[in-house]
Amino acid sequence: MAPIRNIVFDLDGTLYRNDELQREITSTAENLIAVSRGLSLAAARKLLQQSRRRLAESRDEEPTLSLTCLELGIAIDDLHDAFRQNVRPERYLVHDPVLQALLEALSASYDLYIYSNNNLFLARKILKILGVDACFFGLYTIEFSGVPKPDEETLQKVLSEISGPLESFLFVGDRVHVDLQLPARLGIRTMVARETADLLQIFQLLGLMP
Repeated sequence: MAPIRNIVFDLDGTLYRNDELQREITSTAENLIAVSRGLSLAAARKLLQQSRRRLAESRDEEPTLSLTCLELGIAIDDLHDAFRQNVRPERYLVHDPVLQALLEALSASYDLYIYSNNNLFLARKILKILGVDACFFGLYTIEFSGVPKPDEETLQKVLSEISGPLESFLFVGDRVHVDLQLPARLGIRTMVARETADLLQIFQLLGLMP
């Protein structure tokens, strides 16, 4: 098996977790639905919840917020315009020295990338707050294709842009069906990470643990 050279990370829920920030993101989506549908905020919240449950039942998996908003007729561009204007990660996130140390150690020998449903503006801001913005060779955000994960065509574009045999990739994410299922189907190695401590598994996989 070819050695891993490229490590592709999801961002939200993988490199950090923060319930308050997630609530602000969801609240922004609810406000956008309310305005676009002419609903009260309470009615918009209920509609979003109902749509997520319906999609979960039909797909047998929890849908992303992006997908749910698309189903409700909210354009991706409009959704992320609202996120850029209203979501403030600096209210909730702080520098993470442990994450920084881990990613700096990896970036010394491997090319690190972000592949996220978030937008470039917020992704850059979050990475800078966490103290890891200099660790990544490239960022693939929603602007890259306009289609949220999971999407096979976008994944193939990401792989083509980075280049290299599939065996040289490792994908790391917190949601199997969103971040890891498609890469795994292609034979790419994957790893679940939902907190900073989980990233130590990468060092074990790469044989970097003492």
